[in-house]
Amino acid sequence: MQLRKRTWGSIALGALGMLLTACGAGPIDLTCSGPKDCLESELCHPDEKICVQRCTTLVDCPPNAERCEALSGEEPQRICKCPTKECVGTGDP
Repeated sequence: MQLRKRTWGSIALGALGMLLTACGAGPIDLTCSGPKDCLESELCHPDEKICVQRCTTLVDCPPNAERCEALSGEEPQRICKCPTKECVGTGDP
């Protein structure tokens, strides 16, 4: 009986380990090929091909964003501009 409990315990731990590995807490992939690949609050950057946070003011951006400004001269939509790609696409602190 003890052997059976250990066997099922090992199976459960193994399954849990595989589940955690599959779901992983690795880096989030923000790459995109079009608007459908990003959240509703994000925009697919035409040059960088990554999802970027849309904003109206700097308050809408993550804490480490430097500014909220137009994507480009031709594109009036405003996005959060960050010093590095770490804050891109993350509206939550």
